[in-house]
Amino acid sequence: MADKTERPGLKWRLLSWLGRWMLSLLMGLNRKTVIGAEHLAKAMSAGRPVYIGLWHGRLMFPAWYLRQFKPTTLVSRSEDGEIIAGILRSWGYRTIRGSSRRGSNEAVRHLLRTLDDPHLLLAVTMDGPLGPAHVVKPGSVAAAHRKGAILIPMSGSASRKWVFHRSWDQFMLPKPFGRIIITIGEPLAVDPADDESKVVAALSEAASKLEAEADALANKLG
Repeated sequence: MADKTERPGLKWRLLSWLGRWMLSLLMGLNRKTVIGAEHLAKAMSAGRPVYIGLWHGRLMFPAWYLRQFKPTTLVSRSEDGEIIAGILRSWGYRTIRGSSRRGSNEAVRHLLRTLDDPHLLLAVTMDGPLGPAHVVKPGSVAAAHRKGAILIPMSGSASRKWVFHRSWDQFMLPKPFGRIIITIGEPLAVDPADDESKVVAALSEAASKLEAEADALANKLG
């Protein structure tokens, strides 16, 4: 279900436009290597919804790559979320607004309905919007699991980057003229009957492993 909030004001539209321009410039000034694209392609042809799980600190890299597929994503109702939602919508994303603090139950209900679409591609920052970093908020994962979605971890890194160490998620942005690595993992081997806490732990571990692999490869190829 797409976001049905009121049209954002001029301030938020301007900030979203500036953010999109800056991010597009940064991404465009880097070479890119994508690892595991075949996993996503195979999952998207399986006739089941696909859930992409990623960590908030590496949001930029999967978000840029996935825009070509016009996926759906969950964005918080915060002021920062308004800017992010504007950027993502300009890239063709459908947004569901909600978070662990505001609109959580409503957002999960929307997710459950959205997950009835066998062609859905859903990308979610599992530890967002406020952390702690690398700690999964289980609501969206549990919803996807109950609906039989294919669960895939995704991450990314850059050989030249800014890391915002004072932010809760150690958010990373690429500097110009380096190499960006985007990593897509294999689908998790889970069954709808599996215990949800086990599924959450498996996806969390896989996403963290992909992040470490992306860092190592970016440092090696940079």
